[in-house]
Amino acid sequence: MAMKRYTHLLKPFQIKNVKFKNRMAKTSQWFVYPEPDGSVGERLKAFYASIAKGGVGLVIVEESSCEYSLGVSRMPHIRVDDDRFLPGLRELARVIHAYDCPAFVQITHAGPAHSPFDGQAPVAPSSIDPPAQPGFALARELDVEKIKDIIERYARAALRVKEAEFDGCEIHLGHYALGNAFLSRIQNKRRDEYGCDTLQNRARFGREIIERTRELAGPDFVVGVRLSAKEWGHPLGTTNEEAVEFARIFEKAGADYIQSSGYGYNEFFRCWAPDAVLFPEVPRAAKSFAARIPKGALLPEAAAIKKAVSIPVTGVGRLDADIGEKALRQGNIDMVWLGRRLMVDPAYPRKVAEGRIRDIRPCTGCLFCFSHLLTTTPVRCRWNPFLGNEHELGCDGTEFNPAPVKKRVLVVGAGPGGMEAARVAALRGHEVFLYDREKRLGGLLLLASFIKGRDFDDVALSLEWYERQLGRQKNLQVVLGKEVDPGLVKEISPDTVILSPGSKWELPEIPGTEGRNVVTASLLKEKAKGFLDHLGTDVMSYLSKVYLPIGKRVIVVGGDLKGLEAALFLVKRGRKVFIVEEGETLGEGMNEHLKSKFFPWMEAHGGITAYTGVRCNEITPEGMVVTTREGEHTTLKADTVMIIEKVKKNHDLYDAIKGAVPEVYVIGDAKEDRSVWIHGAVHDGARAGFSV
Repeated sequence: MAMKRYTHLLKPFQIKNVKFKNRMAKTSQWFVYPEPDGSVGERLKAFYASIAKGGVGLVIVEESSCEYSLGVSRMPHIRVDDDRFLPGLRELARVIHAYDCPAFVQITHAGPAHSPFDGQAPVAPSSIDPPAQPGFALARELDVEKIKDIIERYARAALRVKEAEFDGCEIHLGHYALGNAFLSRIQNKRRDEYGCDTLQNRARFGREIIERTRELAGPDFVVGVRLSAKEWGHPLGTTNEEAVEFARIFEKAGADYIQSSGYGYNEFFRCWAPDAVLFPEVPRAAKSFAARIPKGALLPEAAAIKKAVSIPVTGVGRLDADIGEKALRQGNIDMVWLGRRLMVDPAYPRKVAEGRIRDIRPCTGCLFCFSHLLTTTPVRCRWNPFLGNEHELGCDGTEFNPAPVKKRVLVVGAGPGGMEAARVAALRGHEVFLYDREKRLGGLLLLASFIKGRDFDDVALSLEWYERQLGRQKNLQVVLGKEVDPGLVKEISPDTVILSPGSKWELPEIPGTEGRNVVTASLLKEKAKGFLDHLGTDVMSYLSKVYLPIGKRVIVVGGDLKGLEAALFLVKRGRKVFIVEEGETLGEGMNEHLKSKFFPWMEAHGGITAYTGVRCNEITPEGMVVTTREGEHTTLKADTVMIIEKVKKNHDLYDAIKGAVPEVYVIGDAKEDRSVWIHGAVHDGARAGFSV
């Protein structure tokens, strides 16, 4: 069935002498897994081994710098600027090749994206003030001598990659990198031979890198180019027509393939991940772009390049097997570059080939992974707890060695943590019993699915996946609608209990919480439960846009992730929202990427007014009396006051059974007086299930 459905995706391909078993490739995201000095260590090798083992046709090793330290944005990046890194690079190539998978290395120079952690200002074709995008420091303009030096460094790095026994390299001339800065009139204001006056001059830097790389690496070594096929959101951005000409120039210079990507500014910032434009809501200027996402937002520009060149062109941008198959069948691209799909499930290609589409763990598009790059911390996936931990756990989560001793395992609570714990424990061969007092799996994921909807961060996909996975495990029994107490624990007589009951919720001490105009998150959950069970989250989300039993002016007490998501939900349904937070900051639990999008949107939108550092004095029929951070007493007028309760640990059952069961784990929000959010619950659950 899979061979018929994905005929083109699973068809072998070849670039020069390098053969790929299918048309799927792992693209070149930075993962912050190298050692502090930029060398290859065990973490990096274990990660790439997992990707190669999963059946992908080609691995592109993440962006690796040809110059230290000026050529890196931040550390650690893989370094290919010195021969002393060759032993580790050879080891990395060997690890990937062990799974019959070829590997290229992307070579980059950060240029204007260099963060001056080393005391050096970044370099760029031109010094522009303000810099081209948020977070960039003011760059120094490169002189021709230094340009020539960097070109040579690129080529020497490519030769080093070849000596490390990789099968090819990819020259990064797209996105934020120095190569794209020369191509783009946004950053290139020069008037010399590398300047902005002609397409040939703008492309000269990239062309000379390719030509010099070909001289040093020889005719048989694969040299590809990553190119921004269009820059959205800026009047001086590279057009697709210009990118087509750049691709022709680079083909003539000796490039063996074009990796067609995209980049954006303003409303399109970070649109190399196309779904980034969806949150908090799609800007007017990006409506047509957003409409492309289900079919591959960056593919039309790639198709235009494909028509213009004779070398292979590859596509990227939240693609999946179905989108990729169609694009291949239509002749719009030659290979499908996958990123987050492989992060959440490294066995994605193998499952596609085996026809196990419904077993593929879905990426919900939360961009939790990307947020780690903003803080230069090792990338993690909200849903795949094994990503980046393969070296520590000796497992990548796609296959499990049987537990040395089979045990009876009782998991209490079927939220994300409990479901993951039960799944992992069952896959390791234990006899597992998963109990929940509610009549449906998912815990708070049901409410989250309703609040978030399907457009961005579709958590319902993960809930549906868990339902399928738990249902197919013969050694896993799911019992819903039954409360677990010490008597039931004794009756089941487990060797291990994993407690994931969720937290207790505590109302803040504010006079007036008993008022008729007050609703709490827990009360809303209870009221919505029956409707969600019978109608489902999709129908409920739609109906809430028509009718919502909430006033037109709403005070949300609590400015963490739950409060902000509630505010966004309400604003999209026509409410005026006031967020009241006693702490000094908003957004606890929201990932850094989403914060960088949400707060500017909130400032501009006008539908949300936030107050931090306030004291909540009293809830009245008119709204809420508060004391602002400046000491002013004021009444915020509202029809409804929505209280996001505080999270409190839940050790009741643990205290009742400890000592009576040999092994007990408490995971998720039940552990401490703080929320661990979805990612923390899933990761806790995996480690508990893996530890039994």
